[in-house]
This record gives sequence, C-alpha cells and structure tokens, in this order.
Amino acid sequence: MFKIPQTLRLGSTGDQVEQLQTDLLKLGYNLGSAGANGLFNEDTEAAVMQFQKDKNLAVDGVVGRKTGKTLGASLSHA
Repeated sequence: MFKIPQTLRLGSTGDQVEQLQTDLLKLGYNLGSAGANGLFNEDTEAAVMQFQKDKNLAVDGVVGRKTGKTLGASLSHA
C-alpha cells in the first residue's frame, strides 16, 4: 500500500517515486514509455493530475498527504 512520508512532485526521484509510479500503474494510469523508473517526470505528473481529477481532489500534480491518502485507499479497493 502507498505510504507517503514526504511530498512528491515534478523533479523528485527515488524509491518513493518508483512506488508511486508502480501504484499508479496498478490503478491503470499511463506513465508513458519510461514506466516506473523512480523519476517524477512530466508523464508521472500527468498521471497524478488525472488521478486527482478522477478523485475530485485539487489538481496540482503534487502528491502530498491528501493525494497520498486517497491513493492508498484506492489501492485497497483495487
């Protein structure tokens, strides 16, 4: 399940970004050809924005506490 101890946004890198990307893929969001590579790029930002739109969250492309919590809840129902 997705747990977010920090805010993730365009330019973020690392294991937490890769987990975010893996979780978005599990939920059916497109990350482009790079897939889950640990780099929060434009494709990841677009997928986050679509997820936020789908869940009626503020659409800013940033994964903070509210988006992270909603993502975790969505995964538990997937």
